[in-house]
Amino acid sequence: MPQWGNLGQTAQMPVPDFGPPPQRSSMWPWALGGVAVVVALALVIGGVLFFVNKGAESTASRPQPVSTPQLDETVPPSTEPTSPPSMPELPQPSGERISDPVTGLSYAYPGDSWIVPKAAEINNPGDPNRPLWTSACLVMSQRNYDGRGSDWMGSISTGRLPQVFPYNGPGSFEGLAGALLSVYEPVFYPLPHARKIVRNEAMKVGDREAWVVELEMDFSKVSEVSALEWKAEKAAFVLVDQGQGQSPALLHISIPDNLDQSAYKRVLDSLEAR
Repeated sequence: MPQWGNLGQTAQMPVPDFGPPPQRSSMWPWALGGVAVVVALALVIGGVLFFVNKGAESTASRPQPVSTPQLDETVPPSTEPTSPPSMPELPQPSGERISDPVTGLSYAYPGDSWIVPKAAEINNPGDPNRPLWTSACLVMSQRNYDGRGSDWMGSISTGRLPQVFPYNGPGSFEGLAGALLSVYEPVFYPLPHARKIVRNEAMKVGDREAWVVELEMDFSKVSEVSALEWKAEKAAFVLVDQGQGQSPALLHISIPDNLDQSAYKRVLDSLEAR
């Protein structure tokens, strides 16, 4: 069981140059292009989450307490064990594309070296703090990279952004992207690295408002010490508006430099939303 980190209350967009990201002591069983399969978050639930962007600050509203429903004392609580909810399997490529039936996002399938995993291998539906990926494909970067049986993989995945991230329409995308990166980067990429923000801007996916943050990460120091097979990695987070009252769709793509990184741009350029 992973130990949850203790994040602070301020989520701020990293300065766009190389520098060390926040450190976490946790290490995960296997990583998808740096993406740990089990995402550990400690968002400020019950507190105030601040987004700081370009000197402007806006404060998210404090969550309201939810009253506990009263049980009918005439009906004894069930002692029957409950099974985790079943998850539909992730979509397979069709016509050289993968289409996510939940978010409506679709993207180019990078090729036969990439595989579609089982939904249960990359999801924990009982954890509201992490994305529930509804499409994904993976490719091996390095087996047993840490000597403890963990694999490092390139990954492409889509799903809805967890509702613990407050969303108030496309106007909040910039602050939300900063919070998303600050929270997920140290967990998705647990090895020491430097990173550079190479793109952080609004975009369109079809006729939908969207936001993209692109990263370049430098693992060269730890690569030399630990005999890793990759030294750098390209990654992007894309948020796509899903309409009023809906959490935005999220695309995450991450490809180390010991793989064919031409797939990175091909997938981003091919992104569509129905």
